[in-house]
Amino acid sequence: MGFFDTLNQARTQVYVISFVCFLCPGMFNALNSLPTAGPDAQNVKDKQNAALYFCFAIMGLLAGGLNNILGPRILAAIGGTGYAIYAAAQYNIFKVQGPDGKDPITDGANTFSIFSGAYIGLCAGMLWAAQGQICLTYPTESQKGTFFATFWVIFNLGAVLGNTIGTILSWGAGPKGYAMNDAMYLVFIVLMACGSVVAMLIQPPGTIIREDQTQVETPPTNVLREFVEILKLFGNPAMLTILIPCMASNWFYTYQFGPFGGYFSGRTNGLKAIFYWLAQAAGAWVLGNMFLDNTKYPRTTRAWTGVYLMAGTTVVFFGGGAAFEYVASAKDFVAIDAGDEFGRFFGPFILYICYGLYDAFFQVFTNYLIGAISNDSETLSRYAGFYKGTQSAAGGLSWALNGFVFTKEHGNALTSTAQFWVMVVPCAVSLIFFAVFTKVFVKDTTDEESSGSSMKAH
Repeated sequence: MGFFDTLNQARTQVYVISFVCFLCPGMFNALNSLPTAGPDAQNVKDKQNAALYFCFAIMGLLAGGLNNILGPRILAAIGGTGYAIYAAAQYNIFKVQGPDGKDPITDGANTFSIFSGAYIGLCAGMLWAAQGQICLTYPTESQKGTFFATFWVIFNLGAVLGNTIGTILSWGAGPKGYAMNDAMYLVFIVLMACGSVVAMLIQPPGTIIREDQTQVETPPTNVLREFVEILKLFGNPAMLTILIPCMASNWFYTYQFGPFGGYFSGRTNGLKAIFYWLAQAAGAWVLGNMFLDNTKYPRTTRAWTGVYLMAGTTVVFFGGGAAFEYVASAKDFVAIDAGDEFGRFFGPFILYICYGLYDAFFQVFTNYLIGAISNDSETLSRYAGFYKGTQSAAGGLSWALNGFVFTKEHGNALTSTAQFWVMVVPCAVSLIFFAVFTKVFVKDTTDEESSGSSMKAH
């Protein structure tokens, strides 16, 4: 049986959406995790990402209902178009600044950058709504962790590939060379543009067969019903309980992709980013497949194991981060270059891998908890939209604080140490809500009568 003959199978559809995200947000993550050529470009990037996440927040909340109406193929195909434009805007900034990165950024380049951020935000909201329905609805109850982990592995390999290409192309420039160049930007733009093409392989949800031979059921809906159901999410006790973890799940990127990157040379940032995203892939697979879907233990036991894991890694990883920040924030600290001084690089390199693991654990566990409370296709599509919408609202706030409020121009820019602790606090508070959600809402088996999500395939 060939690949195209299996397109109506649940696992194949997860592979398809994973590869779409490999090309689009995966490459976006690779591009976004690399530092810019200077503080002016970083400020533009902060504003671009603020526009991105605020528009993402709005569309993310609406796109779950929109996905129920139009279907994941249309949303993913449209959603994929924004990523190449975002990369083109960053390339434009790169060219405007000149080879030494010191020329002033024009108003036109700045405007195009912010527009591209807003447009990719709308597109990302649609793409991730399609992804959420597929990864949360298509697996059986015992496969929800594994399916999401499979997606997370493939998706993050896009960032691994992007950073690997970038590191190879920039390594010869030496410690003071930039992580990006013309060839690298063009590679990103072309690969991202291919995502919408791959999205055409996504099949209508009503034709999908799960591995237990049940068929995904998609009852008819309309715009008014979806709007009302989306509003109800803000009164849903389960969604309100998981709200803080949803908001915290992208909050730490501002520090990890901003000030933390400033402690390393351009080519070293590319090198460490490769292993950051590899750690994401490995962490997702270990937690999702080996622990959360280990049917030897009841689902409640597995969920509590996830809570304990998140608590332990929060203390250990951020404890290590605090120690590094204390040393690195000293006035005489010199940027680390892996090629010239690997001994200095090794400790922070391990720390950054731990940050990658933590991101994967946080995302997989949050998605697992949301998927554990329903099997209904429509409901989970809305839950996925709520998750990505609130996640992006908080992400937009974090980028906006750096891009518009606490800036060099205002004379009140946050220190890297302050940004570190701003990153840590929401993650620590999320542990309380993880525990409450697991205690109150996670059961060993989801009530199929209430979910009404599947029927036996004939």
